[in-house]
Amino acid sequence: METSGSFGTTRKRRKRLHLYLINDNYNTMDHVIDSIQHVLPLCNVLTAEQIAVTSHAAGEAEMYSGFGNDVYIKYAQLQKLGLTVDIKL
Repeated sequence: METSGSFGTTRKRRKRLHLYLINDNYNTMDHVIDSIQHVLPLCNVLTAEQIAVTSHAAGEAEMYSGFGNDVYIKYAQLQKLGLTVDIKL
């Protein structure tokens, strides 16, 4: 908890959520790259390919971080497209 000012009021700090792409054996690289580009608006082909290759090599790759509902919306969209994703604090 963080105190603000001299009044001693406390407010909760928002936690940053991280969205991870998990490697699987049933999605093609082209489908993964297209899905990442579709859901993440500022992600170009090269960045999407780097995320996919890192996920394939290491087992998982962080692809997005943010606060609150935005992360959950992207999580649901990627799951609907058939990708295996996870949210971590």
